[in-house]
Amino acid sequence: MPKRKRLPHHLKKALDPVPEKRRRGRPEKISRATVTGRAENYRRMFAAVWAGLSSPLLAAETKEQVIAAFESHAEPYTNRFVPHLASDILDLIHDRQFPKRAKAQVRFLADSLPGRPEITARTSRDICAKHRAIERAKSPHRILRKEFYVECSCGYRGPALNDACRKCGAQISYVSEILLGTRFG
Repeated sequence: MPKRKRLPHHLKKALDPVPEKRRRGRPEKISRATVTGRAENYRRMFAAVWAGLSSPLLAAETKEQVIAAFESHAEPYTNRFVPHLASDILDLIHDRQFPKRAKAQVRFLADSLPGRPEITARTSRDICAKHRAIERAKSPHRILRKEFYVECSCGYRGPALNDACRKCGAQISYVSEILLGTRFG
């Protein structure tokens, strides 16, 4: 049997190094996508139980009262929020900026809690607000047909610019091509 060849010791780099995308500033402790995803989930959870949970939760003065409010009025989501987020919830409901209306209270709590304890509640709300602004800025229109020219739901008919409508910026969706098995143009 032939002897095994030894690898040279002077090789320090991997053959196919994975380039790391470096961002300026402080490194993230938790990804923005995680924060926004959790915020959407929390919003649905709080909206489902807020009618019964709001009165005892807003009357709570201690961490134990917050835990008791969740255990009695939000039983399906108790393990998600208490006991580890009980002190944060108590701080948020006694915050000066805590809203008065029910819908705004749900949004405030849902946007403040997803990054805890890695990031502050204020940073979490900022991340969620930026994400919603990006989503609102996207065009509501969609491409109906893609060839050399596009026909968009906004009424534009003509040549595409960077695979998007020239008038409203709606991106061409490739989902139908993937589902039908056709190749990308």
